[in-house]
Amino acid sequence: MNKQPAFTFRPFADVGTTEPFVARLALGLAELLDGTLYQNKEEIKESILRSCLECLIPAFVSLRELRKIADKPDAPLLNKTKHFDDMCKSLWSVYKDRMQGSAKLMGYGIGFAFDTDSKFEQGCVDFLQAHPEVSPILTAELKNRRATWQKELSRFRNEHLEHQTIKREDVAAFYSLQRAELLFHSVCLAIEETLVILIAAKLPSGVILRGDS
Repeated sequence: MNKQPAFTFRPFADVGTTEPFVARLALGLAELLDGTLYQNKEEIKESILRSCLECLIPAFVSLRELRKIADKPDAPLLNKTKHFDDMCKSLWSVYKDRMQGSAKLMGYGIGFAFDTDSKFEQGCVDFLQAHPEVSPILTAELKNRRATWQKELSRFRNEHLEHQTIKREDVAAFYSLQRAELLFHSVCLAIEETLVILIAAKLPSGVILRGDS
């Protein structure tokens, strides 16, 4: 007689839909996708959900730990830098890789957003010409992110955390709770904006999305 495999139930995380970023990305975008003409809705939903579970929630856990110790002068410096480093790695991964993956499932290549300046500018032109159904707000937002926080986060992650061509003391000012809060908010908002714009491109004729007034 075959025995049933034993399962152990354990909580996965203590972060749920009470956090706005989870509610808006994992649930809100799924609801919007249900109203679109995408044939692979469930696959896209799964991609977005995995982005939350595997990247954004770990980033948030690091941010939450930073909030506990950021103002404590006796807190070990290693603890502060480790949580900040871990958060930035997760944020860059979800923004550059996971968001691209979800967009690709929707039929859109947005890799140009992470290319050199000249290739990025041409990529914006080519993208809008190839996809007239997509609002030009998308490329405008991509330009704004590059001009504000994207290049900074990319440089920190790639040149300091990964390749160590920048010493920790050279980026000491980067390690602050204020910077961590701003980066987390910026990445969550950027992912939501990007995917909402692509979702809106595949709504039935006569249906539009409207933001909160």
